Amino acid sequence: MRKVIGVVLALLLAVGAVATSPPAAVATSADRADEPPVRGVPGAIDLSADEDLAAWQRLQFGMFIHWGLFSELGGVWQGKPVTSGYSEQIQMWANISEEEYLDVAARFRPDRFDPAEICSLAKQAGMRYVVITSKHHDGFSMFDTATTDYDVTDATPYGKDPLKALADECRSQGLKFGFYFSLVDWHQGHAFDGNNNNPIPASMEPVIKAQIRELMTNYGDIAEVWFDMSSPTDTQSEEFAGIVRELQPKAAVNSRVWNNKGDFRTLGDNEIPSVALDGAWQTPASIYHDTWGYRSWQVRDDLPGKIRDLVVGLTGVRARGGNYLLNIGPRGDGSVVEFEADVLRGMGDWLDRHPGAVLDASATRFGGQPWGEVTVNDRDLFLHVTDWPETGELRLPGLAGTVREVREDGAAGALDWRRDGDDLVVTLPATPRDQVLPVIKVELGSELRIIPRGTVSLGRDGAAALGAADFEQGYSYADDGSYSSTRRTTVRHTAYVTPDRAGRVSLAVRGEARPDALYRLQVGSRSKLVTGEELTREAVGPFPVQPGRVTPVTLTLARPAHAGEDLGLRLDALLVAPTGSVVSWAQAPERLTVGTVTDVPVHVTNLGHRAARGTLALRAPEGWTTGGGESFGGLGAGRTHTLTAPVSIPATGATGPAALEAVVTGSGGKTLQLTSHTEVVLPNVARGRTATQSSTAWDGVASRAVDGDTAGDYLRDNTTTHTAEPSREAWWQVDLEASRTIDTVEIWNRTDCCAERLADYWVLVSDTPFTSDSLEESRTAPGVTAVHLKDQAGRPTNVELNGVRGRHVRVQLASATNPLSLTEVVVRAR
Repeated sequence: MRKVIGVVLALLLAVGAVATSPPAAVATSADRADEPPVRGVPGAIDLSADEDLAAWQRLQFGMFIHWGLFSELGGVWQGKPVTSGYSEQIQMWANISEEEYLDVAARFRPDRFDPAEICSLAKQAGMRYVVITSKHHDGFSMFDTATTDYDVTDATPYGKDPLKALADECRSQGLKFGFYFSLVDWHQGHAFDGNNNNPIPASMEPVIKAQIRELMTNYGDIAEVWFDMSSPTDTQSEEFAGIVRELQPKAAVNSRVWNNKGDFRTLGDNEIPSVALDGAWQTPASIYHDTWGYRSWQVRDDLPGKIRDLVVGLTGVRARGGNYLLNIGPRGDGSVVEFEADVLRGMGDWLDRHPGAVLDASATRFGGQPWGEVTVNDRDLFLHVTDWPETGELRLPGLAGTVREVREDGAAGALDWRRDGDDLVVTLPATPRDQVLPVIKVELGSELRIIPRGTVSLGRDGAAALGAADFEQGYSYADDGSYSSTRRTTVRHTAYVTPDRAGRVSLAVRGEARPDALYRLQVGSRSKLVTGEELTREAVGPFPVQPGRVTPVTLTLARPAHAGEDLGLRLDALLVAPTGSVVSWAQAPERLTVGTVTDVPVHVTNLGHRAARGTLALRAPEGWTTGGGESFGGLGAGRTHTLTAPVSIPATGATGPAALEAVVTGSGGKTLQLTSHTEVVLPNVARGRTATQSSTAWDGVASRAVDGDTAGDYLRDNTTTHTAEPSREAWWQVDLEASRTIDTVEIWNRTDCCAERLADYWVLVSDTPFTSDSLEESRTAPGVTAVHLKDQAGRPTNVELNGVRGRHVRVQLASATNPLSLTEVVVRAR
């Protein structure tokens, strides 16, 4: 089961020429515009090819319940709030002995635990399944187990199995049911560990396996098993997951069984990925980010704001193809906190107002938009507007298909709209109808198709050279047996091309791959299997292409060991060109810096049938130097010859777009000479300079943002900064060591998680040092240039300063609570 994971083809961020419909008269709602001349790719993201996993994905929205002995304490020990850690782990954070913890069990009487009420609340919220803690890290079993008397039926006056009652009630009310099960067990012998990274000794295995068997045997059909923490061996992970698959073959196992043995990937707490993810995944979310178990002293206020935040979270996860598992933490007596119940009912009310917009809708390949999210349900496209545009217009790029009508969901009257090339532009009312999260409903005339941003035209020559930036990476996650070893992986490269005429093309890949790995290179519906050595050494093809349609070009592993296995491929460039031609092409970087020398690979690729010879050189703008040409001979079919050209740009060189042309002379055959485009930029004067920040947490030191590394994955490559949590108006700054004329500042966000920690921020520039932690005082100080950026930072966000003089550059949040985390700050100046 679940050996095949559905592949998500995400959007391409490209640099090359964009294949869109030619400029034409702007179509309006009155015209009912015909479908654009370029046929797009299917816009809805498919579910897994494994039907059992697809059935789990269709659940979409579930209730998580953290409930146990810890709930009786409510985050308080010996009359004082325990402010460290989550309240469900209070035994560790308050250093409570097991004898004292058993005293808590002796008074545990959850007489107000009402499965019917909980299931009814879940259904009111729109939830379709319930997952409850069967055993948390404290090792106290909340179910009837024969393995120990350290359980709810033997150690408490309650004396009943509440989980059996809940499982039965879920079944009665048509909800699916699942268990949380901690692999950390302080009762069975694990020591307190703040990271909960304990290995599992062999002595603990029999109890763990027996308890999993009980849970998989005594509670009816199980939809999901949510393992958590610890650091098992590969064999242990395989055996734990194997018990579930033996006894509950349709149950989905989460990735925290570790060692990549799960069926779906569990993201970080409350994480909404900033990049597209391939395969099945889930976000575990909490009503309060500070705790999952009941906390009596938790601040509960701003009900409308909380409902909106969680509706936005649900929509963001669903628009990206994940399941959303939202937690409640009942009290020790089993009752649901009234505020939490009100939040869930509020979410359910919003879902009722927008039927089909989230539940039963599919994620799309549009990806996140500056104004919000996009889902699709059959021929209804839903635009979830989290940020109502001040311009009064909402633009959706790349919609390939007819539009019949646009209206604010739930409203009677239609909205005006027009087509601007491949973009749909909707005229919005001054204020939205729905104050929680407004939704615009677009009725389509056919199935959703899109023209991905950055689709590259093969042009009249039928050829194009694509750089690494022209590919969208499909991401997943893998681990080495623990939470701390989890890392983001690249499991797919996809580009989109549009030929002007029918023909046959071949592809040449430049980069490094695992020599013995078997890769699948797919162009449209045709694919070929090649080893890594063959992929990077010889051209692959031919593949037929058709004009007037977007053709995906995708690289994946042919037989991945698991859904998150990394490609092991560094893709530097890709040539797509007609089979039978000899093609010269430059592997130009996205950017070249004035006053520097950069080695640029220049290639000639023989896609013909006979050996080629000639001279290869690089032609650059006037005033640049590139070295001399180089002769090549005996270049066999499918092979590539490479010249490394040292490209030098004078310090006084102009910035902006520039072209580099690869030139072949004397080949004697049909030769295509391609032009590559680059951007000339000023030097980064921030790199290596002294950086400071208002505080430091998680070892995220300020210097990481001036080290020249923009990778942005905290766990994998330690390239992000981090301030304390919480922080008031957190800031980061750099001293350029001299006053500079600044052209632009680039702000680079993270890629792994927590991208929202760099939103609603200011970029401040001054010739004199900043002396205050206050944003208001710093931005209004004499001589300070201040630029406010409301939206979440990108990779990068370019802040145009156009010649402002300054020595000190600060990035500061407006938030009174959020920490600041960023990957890189690049200051372009002379």
